[in-house]
Amino acid sequence: MNSTSQPQFVCRWEPTELATAILSAPSREVVSYWISALAFLDDHRHPVMLAMSSQSEPTFSQLVAAVNLNFSASVVLNELLRKGVVEQLDSGHVLLRRSTYVHDVPGLEVSPGRRRYRRNSAMNLGNRHNDET
Repeated sequence: MNSTSQPQFVCRWEPTELATAILSAPSREVVSYWISALAFLDDHRHPVMLAMSSQSEPTFSQLVAAVNLNFSASVVLNELLRKGVVEQLDSGHVLLRRSTYVHDVPGLEVSPGRRRYRRNSAMNLGNRHNDET
């Protein structure tokens, strides 16, 4: 991974509501980066398995460092393992569980660091008929 170039991102995935609710802010940032930065996606734009050793790339430590150099990779990994968001394989890789992220939801748009509903009078997403807006 070349640290001098600007990372490229895709908006194909987003963390599930449960993952967002149970994770600390640093871990949420790491998961969000993992599912959107092209450097950590495969050819089909799915999150790659990350190596734990520095002998192969990309590594989990590189992911965490790409998000924030002040984050501790071991602390983030321990939280993700404890909360069942990742799985550590016998091969020495870390796999992000598929239940952690979903397809980017139609009707939502990305604004800096946040998602918000698009205003569309024809379709009022998330409200029942009797809900007030």
